Amino acid sequence: MKQPSSILITLLAVSFCLGSAYSQTPAKKPAHPPEINDPVTKRPEPLPTIELPADDGFPAMEELGEYENPLLLFQGNPNGLPMGEEIDPGRPPDLLPPLAPFPGDAPDKPMTPAELKLLSLGQKVVASVVSIRVWDEFGGQIAHGVGCFVTDDGVVLTDAGLVHPEIAGKIDRITLTTADGTNQPVTGFYLADNTTGVTLLQAETRSSKPLRFKTEVNLAKETPCHVVAVSEKRGLVIANAKIQKDSSVTALGWHPLRGDESPGAVGSPVLDDDGNVIAMVGMRVPLKSWMNFALKADQAAFEVQRRRSAFQPLANLPKAPTLVSVARSTEFLEAFQTLQAKRVESALPKLIRLTAKYPRSAECWALLGLAASYLGGASEAVNCQRKAVALDPKAGLYWHQLAFAKLRDKSATAPNTEEDREALELATQQRPEDSLAWLLLASRHARDGNLGKAEDALNRVILLAPDFAQGHYLMAYVRGRLRDYDGAEQHIRRALNLNSRYPEAWYYQGLMFDKKGDFDAAAKAYQTTVRLRPNHPQAWMNLAHSLKKAGKTTEARQAFQEHQRRTTPAKP
Repeated sequence: MKQPSSILITLLAVSFCLGSAYSQTPAKKPAHPPEINDPVTKRPEPLPTIELPADDGFPAMEELGEYENPLLLFQGNPNGLPMGEEIDPGRPPDLLPPLAPFPGDAPDKPMTPAELKLLSLGQKVVASVVSIRVWDEFGGQIAHGVGCFVTDDGVVLTDAGLVHPEIAGKIDRITLTTADGTNQPVTGFYLADNTTGVTLLQAETRSSKPLRFKTEVNLAKETPCHVVAVSEKRGLVIANAKIQKDSSVTALGWHPLRGDESPGAVGSPVLDDDGNVIAMVGMRVPLKSWMNFALKADQAAFEVQRRRSAFQPLANLPKAPTLVSVARSTEFLEAFQTLQAKRVESALPKLIRLTAKYPRSAECWALLGLAASYLGGASEAVNCQRKAVALDPKAGLYWHQLAFAKLRDKSATAPNTEEDREALELATQQRPEDSLAWLLLASRHARDGNLGKAEDALNRVILLAPDFAQGHYLMAYVRGRLRDYDGAEQHIRRALNLNSRYPEAWYYQGLMFDKKGDFDAAAKAYQTTVRLRPNHPQAWMNLAHSLKKAGKTTEARQAFQEHQRRTTPAKP
């Protein structure tokens, strides 16, 4: 079998199909102009405008055959996995202020009943929650998160992500900070399970106020809950959230957790109104519109209630499986090669089993998301790629895949968020050579009306890939919107020189000729558009108008009739 270091052959068929599916989404039906019933009779001519093609299918993606899918270029570098936010190792840990539900100082106005209820809950659990910091032998902080006491003799529950095998060998000590600023060391651990996520640490104190578990909670419907998190500025905080069971094929027991205020942290307990632990955060998606993934507390409750495993020093924390060992495993190679052979239906169950076995592997989630996307499961792909970026937020290729999956997700349940733009911005920051990510970001900025940002992104596209026709096509649109018609014409000609079979570029060329009053040239451009893409209703309409303006009434009627034929719904 091939080793991961040699698995550099990109899954071009998958990448191409993803691009083609995105580019071939039908365009939105344009509004009919007043002349729709009679396009030949002369009327006062409106000023021609250059319109952006429909959002769906813009920019076109026909040329992705030469683009290497970045997802499959990983080689399992064991030194590249950040396990937490980068924090200045020289900065001493801040003393945490008391738990509070408000940012900054106490509010001037009286608290609402809901705020009072949240404050009461915070006061109830404050003594049971701790901030956790993981340090190396040089005093550098390599991970941080949250935990809570679950026994009266100092056992702390947190998530295995804080002691991931990738960093376990670097861990020198772990410290706990309570809400009053008291610090104490962790003396050892009882369990660190990378599959269930349950990690049980022993605090130095042997006297603690534990939180209780509530198991078998019905999460079929969206359920209100509360998340305890840690903030460098605000200390330990508690915020309202909602949790719900994810019934998708690729959920694998993880439940989306959403809220408006706090992103939580790895290991944050999820509480009901009575302060009972119903779940624990295991993955945090680092986006502005925050969302976490949590595991129900049933397994944690079982591990705490049964006879405890033997106490062990931190030096014995599990140091496997690492990224390299997962990528070299027989199951991974088999699933990868099945996907690479384009047997996606066979690869999907293999990848589901693999990801269930290694739920802390960003690579497994990313490959599972790619398979789901290839099979048309856009929302499933988004689900998987969110977990991939949560586990490895510094991997630009995963942000790229998340953005691409989000752009393809047209389901009715998909919220209209800025997630794809955020993901593309992070992808370009971390992979500045990724010309396709820059192109998609430029397209998003253009649709948002941020033409300056779109132009900046397109300058990067053209610098990285000067022969990329889509980049010149989109730059022509941006220059046209900025009323630089000479610049627009220059770029549209460049796009057509690079790809003479690019229907959208011919369509835009027709718009340019139409604006200049060269109706014969405009008609020829529209005719080329419909020859390359016969199902382009707006091009047929524009062709009819250009022919009419050029005095070719018979051809104009024929073009208009073709437009009507292609846009009139078929009778049942």
